[in-house]
Amino acid sequence: MVKKLTLQYKDDQQFQLDAISSVVDLFKGIPYQEQKDLLTGAINDITPNYPPNEIIDEILLFENLQIIQNRNNEEKRGSELTFSSDLTVDDGMVLEAAGNDSIRVPHFTVEMETGTGKTYVYLRTIYELKKRYGFTKFVIIVPSIAIYQGVLKSLDTMRNHFRHLYNNQDVSLISYDSSKIGDLSSFASNTDLTVMIMTIDAFNKASNNIYKNTEKLPGEWKPYEYIQSTRPILILDEAQNFESKKAKEAIRTLKPLAVLRYSATHREVPNLVYRLTPIDAFRNNLVKQIEVMGVSELDNLNERMLRLLEIKRTPLTAVIRAIVHDQGETVERDITLKQGDDLFAKTKNPDYQQFIVEEIRYGSQEDQQTISFENGVILSLSDSLLSKESIFRAQIERTISVHMQRQQQLKAQGIKVLSLFFIDRVKNYTSSEGLIKRLFDESFERIKNHYPEYENLSAHQVRQGYFAKPKTDSPEEDAIDTEGKNQKQREMEKQAFELIMKEKERLLSFEEPVSFIFAHSALKEGWDNPNVFQICTLNQTNSTMKKRQEIGRGLRLAVNQDGIRAENHDINVLTVIANEQYEAFVSRLQQEYMEDGTYAPPAPKKPEQSIVRRKDEIFNSIEFKEFWKKLNKKMNYKVEVDTEKLIEECVERLNNIKFPSPLIEITKGRFIICEYKISLIVAEGERAKINIEMEDSNGQRWKNEFDIKANDDLMKVTKDERLRGFKVLHLGEMYGEPYIKFTNEVIVKRFEPYKFQTERTEKTKKQIEQGDKTKYSVPDFINRTAEEIKLTKKTIVEIFKRMKLEQKELIFFNPEGWISEFLSQIRITLSDHIVENIEFEFDSQTEIYDTEELFPQLVKQPQRELIDAGIAGLYDKVQVDSDVERDFIQNLVLLDVLKNNTILYFKFPPKFKILLPKIIGNYNPDWAIVRKYDEKLKLELVRETKGGVKLDDLRFPHEKRKILCAMKYFEKLGVSYRVVTSDSYDWMESTESKQLTLTD
Repeated sequence: MVKKLTLQYKDDQQFQLDAISSVVDLFKGIPYQEQKDLLTGAINDITPNYPPNEIIDEILLFENLQIIQNRNNEEKRGSELTFSSDLTVDDGMVLEAAGNDSIRVPHFTVEMETGTGKTYVYLRTIYELKKRYGFTKFVIIVPSIAIYQGVLKSLDTMRNHFRHLYNNQDVSLISYDSSKIGDLSSFASNTDLTVMIMTIDAFNKASNNIYKNTEKLPGEWKPYEYIQSTRPILILDEAQNFESKKAKEAIRTLKPLAVLRYSATHREVPNLVYRLTPIDAFRNNLVKQIEVMGVSELDNLNERMLRLLEIKRTPLTAVIRAIVHDQGETVERDITLKQGDDLFAKTKNPDYQQFIVEEIRYGSQEDQQTISFENGVILSLSDSLLSKESIFRAQIERTISVHMQRQQQLKAQGIKVLSLFFIDRVKNYTSSEGLIKRLFDESFERIKNHYPEYENLSAHQVRQGYFAKPKTDSPEEDAIDTEGKNQKQREMEKQAFELIMKEKERLLSFEEPVSFIFAHSALKEGWDNPNVFQICTLNQTNSTMKKRQEIGRGLRLAVNQDGIRAENHDINVLTVIANEQYEAFVSRLQQEYMEDGTYAPPAPKKPEQSIVRRKDEIFNSIEFKEFWKKLNKKMNYKVEVDTEKLIEECVERLNNIKFPSPLIEITKGRFIICEYKISLIVAEGERAKINIEMEDSNGQRWKNEFDIKANDDLMKVTKDERLRGFKVLHLGEMYGEPYIKFTNEVIVKRFEPYKFQTERTEKTKKQIEQGDKTKYSVPDFINRTAEEIKLTKKTIVEIFKRMKLEQKELIFFNPEGWISEFLSQIRITLSDHIVENIEFEFDSQTEIYDTEELFPQLVKQPQRELIDAGIAGLYDKVQVDSDVERDFIQNLVLLDVLKNNTILYFKFPPKFKILLPKIIGNYNPDWAIVRKYDEKLKLELVRETKGGVKLDDLRFPHEKRKILCAMKYFEKLGVSYRVVTSDSYDWMESTESKQLTLTD
């Protein structure tokens, strides 16, 4: 019996909370929707999200949007957002099958990199919207069966987690099935939180059952009208798939109250409220780091190899990959050939004698692009003289080897390692003579003897191909290619996806022997597994599947046997065994990120370049051992909260702040046309001066000059949203005349300005008035605040009772805005109070960390910037996360080493934490340093590197609080602690004599 593994979810990941609040706060100012009020006068017992004849004030939404965008930018929540000058609203017709209505609905966009919990975010957002505003009807729209099954699985695994968070709140889930159309009645009439999941194909054409009369529903309504009547909030999963005219009409047809768009990338980004880019995800260790292995690096270069990579049309040439003899070395290199070229002369490799180019052909199809040699050899883009078997074997062997090594490392931590193979043809695995299956079995049986974990397992026990199963009476295992588009193939594909989703957790258990998964197109989207550590692309030529899609299957952080994520970045590394050179793979991956409209993440590094080695002479030194013994003490903290003082401080704050009140914005505007003209005045070297003129149909005009260089974005330079897309690609000269080329392909020459027109609604007059003092019912803010802040309800009540009456009464006119500010001010006051009163006590007999585990001999650090650590570094290289850290080490510490002052230094591993109250957060210091002083004394130092030493200038208030706590912590330890910068030339100074100890 296989142990059932349950995935655990963290409820306090700040980037996810930021994404959730960015959506939830859009509706601030809307009163809680009481069900009894919504049921009044309802038809067919419908329970809608919002009264039938009312709309959400677009001015309110726009003001909230701007507040959220400004807050996220100022507080560095996610990536920088472009400030919206207007609320983008989708306005258009519904599908003809549903009549001739015109619908106006706001869309809001959240961008989150693959693997960072996008599904968790929007599901928790649903619960938050129910809690805050009483919304109960949600429809999740997905583009494929794969994602449909994935969302169902996510809801199933997260249900108990959300129950715990939301006072046992459950959700009624309806998986839309046109054969069970009667379920729409339950969706419409249910009074509690209800979520329906649909694929876009279920309602994007007139032939769908949803637009037909049926006896399975009461009354005269057609099925889609039941959805319309609920005024649902739509959630678009992978929203970039719904940007066609037909998809937009289908979405409007459901008459949503609002549309929330979620994806890693969007071509259209209406009202962007939150963005977490690949750079953010990789830099903050929210997903696995990526390392790449290319089969070209693993091949035996003594073997003959020749591969056609590309045919260029003008001039007609062929790019081939061959083995070259260069100055005594044998290397793999790309070579460009034209008709008549002698490959032997270009490579000096005798294997290529008589390889003289006879003909090069260019065609629209891959197999029509060929190169012919006089010896009769003909290559197309699908062929190679290095056999496919040889390539596959090299990739499979390396994948198995890396897999087994990693499993050996991670077994003690309860993490099961999985490998995923993308194959070229299903039959290469499923047929009785399948090439890939044979190569895997041979390689596994040979390699397993070096790893006790796998010695007693056979190849067929550890591998599984996830393809749709053939009929049981089939003469052989002959699964069809799931790329197919006919009805039978689509049904087989759906069955394959269902199997994958249902077995997800089973694969994570050690009791399940399968750890190598083979797949074709079936896993191209909608499926991933957190413990995929290796992805091997067994494709003869470049994969038809995007590399970013392939990598996305293994980006999530790994989990152990308790379903808890491992957050150590040394563990979370995804190795891609690619069927091309490392450089080529990385180049293509970077290009895909840019094509998707996002900045590329840092280029994956080669594994062998990312190993740092411990220097045992320092590790075993008396100085290190004594210092580490002091640092590695068990610590307890205590905080004596002076409740009376805390209450007084909270009341003082709350009596002197301005609580948000409802405002009314009255605007008058007109629809105007703007014409822009961009002219090049002069270009010198890498800079240019341009002139931008704007004139609109309202008679307004402006004209400004700007100095620009490569990569400047005119939208940011001018702070004008209408110049989006005008990012300088490069400056150049053509026939002696300068020009500027932008990333949108626009070229501006000195005497050829570029003009374009755009349209917008300009607010020519704006008036703000105090809203009517409408009183709203007040939710239970005492319990909410007590749960959030972890203070007693008695204390919260006392704070409220002592507030000025006029401040308390404001809660009736904007309850949610008032409560949010009330909670925020108490949190700030309590945090400061804790910092002021925290005390530390140490247990000198107990060590917290295993020193060998914290400082292993070898540390793998892909995607990190490493610099030489010098003779005093604990490791031969040290990781730096910023220019400040780099300059501090290189310009200050290493200089002190050369003066024979600094004995040793190291960076605290991420796992080393000073445990602080949750409201402040745990603290990981930067640098530990041991330094000689007057030859007889030594200083033991801990230094925190920041851009400035003034704590009040730090970007985030919680950083200051952590540092203030750390000052008390290290003072108690007797260790000098300071905040320094790269310019702190007195970084080593310490005035307290107790921080000096005699050297032996």
